[in-house]
Amino acid sequence: MARGTASVILAALLELSCAKSVPPVPAVTVDGLDKDVKSAILKSRAEALAQPKSAQASGNLGMVLEAHTLYQPAALAYQRAVALDPKDFAWRYYLALCLEKNGQLDEALKSVTDGLTIRPDYAPAVLERASLLLKLGRFSESDATLEPFLAKSTSADNSGSPLALYLLGRVKFAQQDFAAADDLYRRATVAWPAYGSAWFGLGETSKRLGRTGESEKDYQLAQTHKDQYPPAGDPLYTQMMKLATGIENRLIEAKQLLNKREFDQSSQIYKDVLKQYPDNLDCLVNLLYIAQYPNQATPKEVEDLYQRARAQSPQLAEVYMYHGTALAAQNKYDAAVSELEKAIQLKPNNAETHAWLADVRERQHRPADAIEQYRIALQQQPDFRVARMELAKNLLYAGRSREAIPVLLPALQVEDQNTPIAMMFLVQAYVNLGDRATALKYLEQAHQYVLRNGPSNLLPQIESNLRSLGSG
Repeated sequence: MARGTASVILAALLELSCAKSVPPVPAVTVDGLDKDVKSAILKSRAEALAQPKSAQASGNLGMVLEAHTLYQPAALAYQRAVALDPKDFAWRYYLALCLEKNGQLDEALKSVTDGLTIRPDYAPAVLERASLLLKLGRFSESDATLEPFLAKSTSADNSGSPLALYLLGRVKFAQQDFAAADDLYRRATVAWPAYGSAWFGLGETSKRLGRTGESEKDYQLAQTHKDQYPPAGDPLYTQMMKLATGIENRLIEAKQLLNKREFDQSSQIYKDVLKQYPDNLDCLVNLLYIAQYPNQATPKEVEDLYQRARAQSPQLAEVYMYHGTALAAQNKYDAAVSELEKAIQLKPNNAETHAWLADVRERQHRPADAIEQYRIALQQQPDFRVARMELAKNLLYAGRSREAIPVLLPALQVEDQNTPIAMMFLVQAYVNLGDRATALKYLEQAHQYVLRNGPSNLLPQIESNLRSLGSG
């Protein structure tokens, strides 16, 4: 009887001891937050309080807080989840991400390292550990983490994970091994051609290795692909971000979808936000922009968006610019020109508006006016490649080939999908001028470029032209 009582007391003491080691559910200040965000946080916190022994409930609170960039209380919630279930990898991984955001790099490193003992094959966690080691100046350890990871992930074409290649490139650069960093950055751009940070890194190594001309091109590509990254392939992070709510997060998501040209999904989010916030200018203006694309808005809906946006901000040039593009999509060219000219009056130095006005003038079969507007757009923004290509095309069609050549030559300084088109335009310009030798030179360059980088659908035309110009 006494032994049984002692066992019960011992168990109670052990439970009390464990309870003391588990951090409390964190308090969260929700004043000033969007009401949807506030509601999501209060609900998840109430669930964590109602289920004091549930690691999942505390972890879910951490995920909601992290999704809304409240990293300090999120870290406390994840620490509680880790204490309640030390064998769950996800809580340690999420905790590491929040600790890094809070500037606690050593603690973040310990958390992700502990997590990798549970799930050593989770690639985003391996890269997170390597990144933290780099930030802490522990270059050789970061190198030792990434080298075997890359060896496993590298494919037959030597491309590998663009994120890992770029990160190891940063490590080699920090170690001043510029040749190795250069190779890694280059492989990262091959694996993901729109990787702006990798192009910038390549520009830095090119400069240090004495390749000044290449360095300038690399920096231009870095600017062209600014804020573009390869997909992280991080399902845990994606799962956490799905909990983001509130108007700001929804607008960010809509803008990201818009940038990817996923107009149906982007438009739906903007429309949903307008149901709750009918005067939100960001939604109104972006829906006006989307309206130029097929099946996105009826003429009646366009006018409703325009009137509401103009009422909110009558001096905002974008309201008139995107109303103009929507009208142009309805073939109402005179009305579109009127709106675009209003936008220019409000914001004379906006290259985008001049380019749209040029586009409408093209549709009106007024090439001289189109050429004038494209020239203005390029004066205001010399790296506006679409305007540069359109200007060259219009000059060629107008029989002004000699003027097209100096417009096209700067386009060759950057390599992207427009580069082979610029080469082909130059071929046409020199053929028109009777300079077949120079035309052949650019045609051969275009041929080599497309063989190396694509697109393959240009090859038949190029090879046919090569035969007609007496080569190949």
